[in-house]
Amino acid sequence: MPLPTVNDVHVDRLLTNVSITYKNEKYIADQIFPMVPVQKQSDLYVSYDQSFWFRDEASLRAPGTLPKETGYGVTTSNQYICVEYALAKRVSDEARSNADAPFNLESEAVEFLTDKIMLRRESQFVTDFFTTSVWGTDQTGGTDFTVWSNYGGSNPIVDVDGFRNTVRGKIGRNPNTLAVGAAVRLQLKNHPDLLDTIKYTQTGVISDQLIANLFSVDKFLVGDSINTTAKEGTAESSVTYSDVWGKHGLLVYVPSSPSLLTPAAGYTFVWQVIPQAFQYARRDREDRARADIFTVGSYFDQKLTASNAGLFISGAVA
Repeated sequence: MPLPTVNDVHVDRLLTNVSITYKNEKYIADQIFPMVPVQKQSDLYVSYDQSFWFRDEASLRAPGTLPKETGYGVTTSNQYICVEYALAKRVSDEARSNADAPFNLESEAVEFLTDKIMLRRESQFVTDFFTTSVWGTDQTGGTDFTVWSNYGGSNPIVDVDGFRNTVRGKIGRNPNTLAVGAAVRLQLKNHPDLLDTIKYTQTGVISDQLIANLFSVDKFLVGDSINTTAKEGTAESSVTYSDVWGKHGLLVYVPSSPSLLTPAAGYTFVWQVIPQAFQYARRDREDRARADIFTVGSYFDQKLTASNAGLFISGAVA
């Protein structure tokens, strides 16, 4: 054996150009309920009583007479309250000084915590709004329509057309946003009815934009984030993960950005404790512990503002 050996002349070190971690690729809750920056933690917003705007009242006016007068009702007691969600991570002086590349403990802490806050906002939306008995209408797969994973018996395009018409019949506008779980998108992009519709104009895999076009919505959003409820300390091989968004869908009307005199299924009110920022990051020093505490947080209130502007699709696929 030639000496020195390969092991004699090399000491393994950490690579500085590659590392492995895991986090969700994207979050969609903030695209369903547009974010509204606010300057106070709580305040009120105005809503106009809907029926006044759809009542057909204009009438003939005889010469020399006053026109019929009318008006509209308003509600000024709608309140948002931005509650804080926050999480912190400690970085000791010893760990920071002793860390080798590629570790950057400070930036890693902020990125780790930031993702945690975004996951919380996503999960909170699903818990509160991606469920039955919240919206003006619920449609349940297997009861109100054939589940879309039943390729032979279902017709998603016809179903969504009907769902859109239901919402239009309640607010006077067609919904413009459809959000679904990843399991639903999987069935839709392979559904024979959708493939047949585009076979003469498109080739290849159906994109999300094509699905949006087929369903006549501006945005087709896919919730593909996952999470786990396993306790810290559970062996990694024993940890299980779940789809945050499940097998459901939500069809809503929301404006492209917050505005006056416009219906909206909901808004995410965000108290900007730091101007122009939807969440904050701060660093606090603990001299006695010789450590820095990194905190990331956000004050927000995901608020349903018009239940009739949404329709929940429960169990869209089996």
